[in-house]
Amino acid sequence: MAAGHRLIARDGVAGLRILDITKEAGVALGSFQNHFASKDELVAAVVREAVQALAAEIVADPEPGDEAEVAVRALRRFVRLAQDDPAFCALIVNLAHGDELFVEAIRPYATAALQRAVDAGAFVIEDIDLTVTFIVGGALAVMRRSLDGLTEADADERLARFVVAAMQVASATAG
Repeated sequence: MAAGHRLIARDGVAGLRILDITKEAGVALGSFQNHFASKDELVAAVVREAVQALAAEIVADPEPGDEAEVAVRALRRFVRLAQDDPAFCALIVNLAHGDELFVEAIRPYATAALQRAVDAGAFVIEDIDLTVTFIVGGALAVMRRSLDGLTEADADERLARFVVAAMQVASATAG
């Protein structure tokens, strides 16, 4: 995994070869198949791990009273990936089944963040699972448009305001 991550970060996915991965990892070629069925499976695992690590960092346990801000900050941070790390963002949005992988990796963190905000009375959400799907889908769409140069620099803030309004916010702001 670490070797794959280093090579993807350095060279991208297009030229990635299993032989290069095993050489970077210092293992025999046959050992790759002990862990992954294909290069695509490795890439998906590397992306999943990176997204989960970013989500865990962003949605760390908030101070009491900050629950809504954590959820909004997480949404804005992921949308800004298109500006802050366009290569990684492009990998996510262009990867086969990238949407599903992104949702799968984010869902537990987003669900926990939104549940804390609901429990604190900051958000009114009838169906958290559906809300996570809505928010992540919207974030991915804005990330794609941003990569294509079709959004303004404040797209993360504007999306956050829209999402916050949709959640009937009691006390949080999107700014």
